[in-house]
Amino acid sequence: MNRKERRAGESPRMTTVFVETFNRALALQQAGQLDEAEALYRKAMTMNPNVALLYSNLGVVVYTQGRLEESIPLYKKAIKLDPTLSYALNNLGVSLSALNRLDEALDAFSKTVALVPDDPEPINNYGDVLVKMSRFAEGEQALLRSLALRPNYVEAYTNLGTASWGLGRLDDAEACFRRAIALQPDVAMAHKNLGIILLLTNRFAEGWREYEWRSVADKIRPRSYPMPPWNGQSLQTGKLLVWAEQGVGDEILQAGMISDLTARGLNVIYEVDPRMVKLMQRSFPAVKVVARVFPHAPETTGPDVAAHTSAASMSQFLRLRVEDFIKDRKSYLVPDHARSEELRKQIGVASGEKLVGISWVSANLSFGKSKSIGLSDWDPILKVPGIRFVDLQYGDTAETRAAVKKKLGHTITHIDGLDLRDDLDGFAALTAACDLVITVSNSTAHFAGALGVPVWVFISAGVGKFWYWGIDSPTVPWYPSATLIRQSVVQEWSPSIQHAAEKLAAWRA
Repeated sequence: MNRKERRAGESPRMTTVFVETFNRALALQQAGQLDEAEALYRKAMTMNPNVALLYSNLGVVVYTQGRLEESIPLYKKAIKLDPTLSYALNNLGVSLSALNRLDEALDAFSKTVALVPDDPEPINNYGDVLVKMSRFAEGEQALLRSLALRPNYVEAYTNLGTASWGLGRLDDAEACFRRAIALQPDVAMAHKNLGIILLLTNRFAEGWREYEWRSVADKIRPRSYPMPPWNGQSLQTGKLLVWAEQGVGDEILQAGMISDLTARGLNVIYEVDPRMVKLMQRSFPAVKVVARVFPHAPETTGPDVAAHTSAASMSQFLRLRVEDFIKDRKSYLVPDHARSEELRKQIGVASGEKLVGISWVSANLSFGKSKSIGLSDWDPILKVPGIRFVDLQYGDTAETRAAVKKKLGHTITHIDGLDLRDDLDGFAALTAACDLVITVSNSTAHFAGALGVPVWVFISAGVGKFWYWGIDSPTVPWYPSATLIRQSVVQEWSPSIQHAAEKLAAWRA
């Protein structure tokens, strides 16, 4: 977590009108009147375009308004005018880090630390970026240095907890998150990350309570409803609204609890991603499935709706022990079986041939790079004979598949006309048509697991360690058909790929 510097320099000693304009802009900025402050800073620039503080302060204004890209050239202009302006350099790093331009951010923070080696804030930010790059040990050293300079630095403790988590020291991570919370009880990211550590170690009751901070930590758009939140009670009259709040993968994971609600006799309205309506309605015929719209679908706010809950929040009432995850059924999503058969015929799977779906990219903005594997790196897997590989990767994969065909000679079957991003019912049908799925940690893994299709999931050792993939086990109770292949060295996928290739050859035999 990066801390945005708010310092502004003293008024430059220029003309009286310039100084007055600058000071008024600064006062408006400090009062939170950002539009007015921006207008005056820009007016001051017309009077004197060569004052570094103008660009630095305006960079903070536009950053605060969420215009991160616009802040970068402003900071760079400030730095060009005054290379010693350490807080402009620090703020440049903050914007770059928020945009996931981590190499550039690291460079900016490194230069800041060189200018102000005893300032704990840029050192903390430097360590934070190292952790985001999965350079956990280096990040840990920087964060310890920051804490040596400021012993009660909440953000440094939060970031140090993440570094310890990345290094596999969960006890240390927990201690850091709890220390941050003791120092500042409302630090949302520490609460959320503590929740994840607790969930990883099967301490579900406290874990879910802490994980409730995710909406603040991750800036999830709040949903407000006229009815009260559900607290796990039976509803004698009225319906329970369940609404999905996170990405498709999380939505699928949480859908495993819908049948628990109906088993309790609850009358459920289930609001989901519009792309999921058809699949979810087929899978849960006892509930009313509606498409998510903003602010609300009409069915979700009627007088017959007695309570509401986010899909993730109902975990605290339904998943308090490992045993609560384990069900007799091996799947809970129901594909269009007729469409699956048609797709398998369309592919033309030969007698004795196996159909294996593959997916190699995670589009997660924060962790996707850590979780993805270049398709050309799959060569040992794609060489296994007797396998027809089919594309389950959402997005336009034509260029990637063509490059692998040209370079390695491997053909990945692609279903033209099937949009794997928007036609999720069709995607589920294609996934269900496969004999096996091999994928990185993305929504494909969740689809296959919830459909009961055998799936091997590559799990990164770097950032992006989600609680639901556990710590070191090759299996998880909520997806009985899943086998996890864990990366042993950060950013090194070759051993995992080779293991999967050998495993695939044995499976095919």
